[in-house]
Amino acid sequence: MIVEFSKNPVKQFFGIVYWNIGTVLFFTSCAFLAYFLCIHYEYDFLTIPAEPVGILGGALAIFLGFKNSSAYDRWWEARKIWGAIVNDSRAVGMELSTYGIPNGPEEEAELEEWKKRTVKRQIGWVHALRSHLRKEKFCEELSQWVSKEELERLRNVSNVPAQLLVIQGMDIKYAFQRGWIDDFRFNALMTTNKKFYDDQGKCERIKNTVFPFYYNYFTNFFLWLFTFSLPFALTDLMDSWLLIPMSVFISFAFSILNKSGVITETPFEGRAADTPMSTISRGIEIDLMEMLEETEIRPAEESIKGKFGVIYKS
Repeated sequence: MIVEFSKNPVKQFFGIVYWNIGTVLFFTSCAFLAYFLCIHYEYDFLTIPAEPVGILGGALAIFLGFKNSSAYDRWWEARKIWGAIVNDSRAVGMELSTYGIPNGPEEEAELEEWKKRTVKRQIGWVHALRSHLRKEKFCEELSQWVSKEELERLRNVSNVPAQLLVIQGMDIKYAFQRGWIDDFRFNALMTTNKKFYDDQGKCERIKNTVFPFYYNYFTNFFLWLFTFSLPFALTDLMDSWLLIPMSVFISFAFSILNKSGVITETPFEGRAADTPMSTISRGIEIDLMEMLEETEIRPAEESIKGKFGVIYKS
């Protein structure tokens, strides 16, 4: 998630040009082509009336407005889901670390080991979900949070976080059968565990549901048609070299709106503008480890400084 752009306007300008150099060159080439053909060499038959191009631009603006609104809804929903994961993880960490009464002094050490095992497994689930959403082959970070037997079992499954919740549920059932937790606390823990299935399912819905192909196709088609036609339409209104920068600026505005929608509609890819799952996962890890009163805790994820002074969290 982008935290801050560079405050230097020169860096901002060069950053925009750097990340969109191909698009800018295309728009500039079209504008130069229209200028030389229609104004310099006076090939008037290539001039396009401004009215139909203006109508196309209005229709395109409606398409892009709807696309960006829908994309932002997906991005904001993703952030709300991970906010719920933070809250639910803290809740289950509190429940796991405070629930449980041993049947005798001889079971105190075993109960404490169960608490640490289940809380650390919850940390592993958060990291596994992040890895799952980013389509990583396997979350090697899991080796810090689950046993070797569980790790080997998880290597052969297609959905690691879903199976981790099954293991967590079985361990909660084990504590109930041992008499460490009563019916009420057992139901509370299983209800909280079920919430993580809901959170994961919501994330997978966003990840696996793409914009309709025809919608993206026709938006891109009309965008390129508009940006190619625009400079030839401006020659009917402007007869100087000023049509070149004017055409490039207008075309770039439409293009960047489309690009922002494309990026925002997929918030789990690990890019600078996406949901900062690594930062959130580390924050949950710190909170739960402190609940266990552990001393060796990894520090919070630091912000990343990208090109041209952009600061973001991964």
